[in-house]
Amino acid sequence: MKQKIRYILDYYKGWFFIAIVALLILYYVGDMVWQSHQEIYLQGFFVNDQYNLFPAKKLAEDFSDYAGVPHGYRIAFEDSLFVDLESGSEYHAASQSKIVAYTAAKELDFLVVPENLARYYSQSFVLYDITELLSPELQESLSGDLAYMTDGTGEQKACYLNLRQSRFLAGTPYADNGCCLLVLGYTKRSSAAASFIRYAYEIQP
Repeated sequence: MKQKIRYILDYYKGWFFIAIVALLILYYVGDMVWQSHQEIYLQGFFVNDQYNLFPAKKLAEDFSDYAGVPHGYRIAFEDSLFVDLESGSEYHAASQSKIVAYTAAKELDFLVVPENLARYYSQSFVLYDITELLSPELQESLSGDLAYMTDGTGEQKACYLNLRQSRFLAGTPYADNGCCLLVLGYTKRSSAAASFIRYAYEIQP
């Protein structure tokens, strides 16, 4: 019996492989179709995350549970972008282009970037005043982590928030790496962005 099964597997292994590939293709196509019919609840890019501090898929699932995201909506997080403004690398250029394109299309809600990029984007983009997304208590406790400067409109505001005290960085060797959160000024999902900030500091919904 074992020899018969082995013979069948050897004889049809090419077809088995084709069937598995076809099933995977159907799965990914189905997943893309399913996602295209869902409205985005919150979209954010985590840039230059070389230490995997912001695993996008896990964070999307965890935050979705935290925020009680309703049926028909999805969290769209991405952690694969790397930007070096002084590099001529095609990958860095493609990552930067994606950020600019999503911002121009007003599809991106927030960015988490190193501090040098936070300063650069603050001068380039129209940003939400972070203080408007914080409760008075949280604003007071995070006052030292808020960076005030002029954004792309020339308006003085709290352009970004250093996340060193957040669940992602507190107590890690990377707390002083300067991972900063910026919220784009055009976002229509500011309440979801505020919810993400509360999640980042482990505050009950």
